[in-house]
Amino acid sequence: MAIFDPSSMLKKIAPRAKIKRMISSRMGVKRTALAIVDAAAETEIGLINKKKVLDVALKTVAGYQERIDAATDTGVRDQILDDPKQLIQRVQNEFVFQAQKKIQAQYKGQRARWLPSSADEPDPEHQKNYGKEYIIGEGIDGEDPGDRFGCKCGVEILNETSIELE
Repeated sequence: MAIFDPSSMLKKIAPRAKIKRMISSRMGVKRTALAIVDAAAETEIGLINKKKVLDVALKTVAGYQERIDAATDTGVRDQILDDPKQLIQRVQNEFVFQAQKKIQAQYKGQRARWLPSSADEPDPEHQKNYGKEYIIGEGIDGEDPGDRFGCKCGVEILNETSIELE
């Protein structure tokens, strides 16, 4: 059995201690995202190549910058700028989303088990699926783990010894 655990992948990319250092050093939006990219590239997580990792970060930074530019109230704008945790979370969510999509594409039609989420506030609808077996691509009630952006549910692919995402 092979398991994909989003929290393990995210710990390799940006451990909590590293995130706290980035936040306390008040790094800019782009520098914070690029630091996560470098960490992901260094870990060789086998998820996506460095160019794709960079594309994820830049896409996330662009969306973050749009929110800053759209904020007409300076208080709201300052709040967005002062909270790089949101940026880090968005970049991490994109990594998990891409990994889940690769699993769905590569293992479509195989049996899997839905594993609990590592999110601080798991989706109650997903909690109902914990431990249930399903067919990748068919899901449970038409939904696989990772279909929704921000989902951090794990996947256990049955009858596999490892998960290869490259």
